[in-house]
Amino acid sequence: MDNGLMAIALLALAAALIIAEVFIPSGGMLSVGMFISLITSFYFAWQTWGESNFTAFLGFAGFALLFMPTALIGALAILPRTRFGKRIFLEAPTEADIRPFAREEERLNRLVGKQARTITPLNPGGMITIDRERIHAFSEGVVIERDTLVQIIKVAGTRVLVRELQDIPGQPAAAASPPPARKNQSEQAEPLDFDLPDVDK
Repeated sequence: MDNGLMAIALLALAAALIIAEVFIPSGGMLSVGMFISLITSFYFAWQTWGESNFTAFLGFAGFALLFMPTALIGALAILPRTRFGKRIFLEAPTEADIRPFAREEERLNRLVGKQARTITPLNPGGMITIDRERIHAFSEGVVIERDTLVQIIKVAGTRVLVRELQDIPGQPAAAASPPPARKNQSEQAEPLDFDLPDVDK
């Protein structure tokens, strides 16, 4: 084989080895092979153009110095998109994989502070309804009866924590029942059970 073709072939081999070193753990053996191939390619290039056409040798050396990092960067950008690259690279888990109910949590967080009604007793878990939608809910360890007005105060996973509305701090207390009307004085007077004796008789 011509020395010029040998120089080009060894340069291509050096590029392939440096790319393989990134994806295949070899303990540095591929890197050693890359340096040997690169130096050998320069040797054959010198044998071909060093004395007869020094400018061509400098062009080959400059091309090699640009080709090696370009090939490596191009491989890092293109290879992960190929079928082979997808087998090598482990794709980062998406947010949906890490938090499979992230979208549901986001939707439930919009309900915090709103009022709902229990459709089953919460003991402490049960069901509530809000805007004609049934949601799994639980109380703070207390029993809340069915058909009770509650407020959503927190989201835990795909369930919501609720508190009975009358127990929420800051809520106005239920109006006290008015005191019984006082009877007028005439109705209040009752006959005595005894009469004083008439002293004139």
